[in-house]
Amino acid sequence: MPDPDWRARIRGSRLGNLTVLAVTALAVLIGSWLVMRPGDEAAPVAVSKVDVPGAAAAPVVGDQAPGFTATDLNGASVSLDGLRGRPVWLVFMATWCTGCRAEVPDVQGFHERSGGEVEVIAVYVGEPATAVQPFADRLGLSFTQLPDGQTTLSSAYGVMGVPAHFFLDSAGVVQETRIGVLSPDQIDQAVAKVTV
Repeated sequence: MPDPDWRARIRGSRLGNLTVLAVTALAVLIGSWLVMRPGDEAAPVAVSKVDVPGAAAAPVVGDQAPGFTATDLNGASVSLDGLRGRPVWLVFMATWCTGCRAEVPDVQGFHERSGGEVEVIAVYVGEPATAVQPFADRLGLSFTQLPDGQTTLSSAYGVMGVPAHFFLDSAGVVQETRIGVLSPDQIDQAVAKVTV
């Protein structure tokens, strides 16, 4: 019959303490490897909640994207109907959103690499042009910037958190939706669904 005090002897021994420490360290290393292994496609999902009064249900894959007409930072009218025939990537964001600020250089990088193959449009949830213009200027953003101070577009797309992404094919049909910060690889994968 085993000695009833065997657990107390292990806890009190140096070898027992070292064994517990080694097992704990091994578990932490394995956990770290699983979370951060090379080639993993998962990016941090940083999402900031936004309050959009009267938001509709977000369009899902296969839905016709809600139409819109809005004014960009240059005073030009931008309409989804006017973009038919070209794939569109709508990025709902905010100048105060940490994840959006971290992601926007990758969005700009894609815009520059794509050579206009995909129309990239940033929609700033609840923000007027006076807030968006300095942000876009400071970062040198050259893709279309749409202030959405009254949350009209954000409401039509059911946006509840930023960044939120809608990838539309050339017929204006939603082919991919994502919420949170996207890595460059995730951007390329999503865009591939609308440029086939």
